[in-house]
Amino acid sequence: MSPSSGAFRCISCPEGVTSRYQVVVVDGRGTPQYALTEFAFQMDRILSAGAARTYVRALLPYFTSLCGEESACSPGTSQESTWNREPEEVRESVRAYVVERLRCQARRLQGYEVIGLGPESASTVRVFLAALKHFYQLACRAGWYAYANPLTDTVSAVLHEVEAAENRATGRRPRMPALSGLELPRRRCCSENYFRVQEEQWVPQPIDDPGLPARLAQGMRACRWGLRDQIVVRLAYESGARIREVLCLRVGDWRARGCSQEATTCSKGSRGRRVKVIRFSAETARMLRAYVNTERCRWDGQWRRLEQLEDQDPLFVSQRGKPYDYEAFKPHWYTLCAKVEIDLNIHGLRHWYVTQAMRMVSESAQTPGEVQRGKEDLVRYMGWRSAQTLEAYEHYFQAERHARIQDQVYQRVAMATREAMQRSEEGIVPRARLLPEDGVVQDGWAMLLALGGAMGRTGGSGDATTTRES
Repeated sequence: MSPSSGAFRCISCPEGVTSRYQVVVVDGRGTPQYALTEFAFQMDRILSAGAARTYVRALLPYFTSLCGEESACSPGTSQESTWNREPEEVRESVRAYVVERLRCQARRLQGYEVIGLGPESASTVRVFLAALKHFYQLACRAGWYAYANPLTDTVSAVLHEVEAAENRATGRRPRMPALSGLELPRRRCCSENYFRVQEEQWVPQPIDDPGLPARLAQGMRACRWGLRDQIVVRLAYESGARIREVLCLRVGDWRARGCSQEATTCSKGSRGRRVKVIRFSAETARMLRAYVNTERCRWDGQWRRLEQLEDQDPLFVSQRGKPYDYEAFKPHWYTLCAKVEIDLNIHGLRHWYVTQAMRMVSESAQTPGEVQRGKEDLVRYMGWRSAQTLEAYEHYFQAERHARIQDQVYQRVAMATREAMQRSEEGIVPRARLLPEDGVVQDGWAMLLALGGAMGRTGGSGDATTTRES
């Protein structure tokens, strides 16, 4: 949608203007929108820069659609008044936007609505609803919105407040962590959200291809990649780190671990704090040192080598000497995937690492205790908040083990079929197998039941006779 048609957008603060707002939200006519601009400012203070931008951008299409609903976009009328309506009207607008624009389903229940996600709207809907709820929280606190937060279920909110008040009145001590074993399992509290996304369990996709690094190496050679992008990919599949955790590395993160095979980096939700240690191969460490002293040195602008760089300098930079980020790396990754003819999200390298680590733990452990310790070490290294994340990979290996059993069944069936066909061609009448230890003739079902204790192993069993005769 072009600006002339009323699209809200973000612009940088004009040069020469002194303001605390680095980003200003304007409507299609270029008129600044104070509420959204203040929201962008507040989100940037409490969230990471990327998360704040995501929240603001998620709201712009919605506010643009509000302008199309009413004549509020006409000259002389405030466009901000379109969101400042009674809660029920706001909820109807949100419901219409989610259904019509985001292609989701909505069904009304007692006091709230359940949103059924469309095939391509999962992350978009969640981010939009979370951002809009934060926006109205800010509007309520600032006095811009005269009603209760329309994105909150009033009944559930009151119940939570009553429970909190009772705890304060009775002096009830804070709950111990669930892992302490001192507390009974706590029933999950109902959500305060008026719009509740239908829960779907996230299941990672294990990638079990030991030859993937070799294929990627061949593709990188064919694409004539430099050291920088080769190292980024190698760090992703050797350490299991998220690609953003790799790209945000600073010189000091590697230097603090001796410029060897480890580096500290931020983790998801750490807000830039270096709380995670990643490990990689000695070959990648050698390539990293060579990159810093050659390619990066040329692109730095000051021709600084490793020992001359500051700890705060980014480890990976663009050819213009700017920090190398995810948006700049993505096109290179898609080019590589096209070259090696694979369809793989960059996050799949993290799943590849976990799958290979799980396989190594299972193959190297000698006792069940060693297997359990290996899993716990993997959970700690990956920085998972819950060990349940590992269950999806365990289900994969269980299915893989059963698949091997299935292959054996298929081979046995094929062999028996070939033997039967050969006997039929030779004119030999097939006979049931004989049990050598007692001479009782039993077919496959009878043998299976006998092993389960459902029948005797003597020829006097009526069931055995019936089965044999059938």
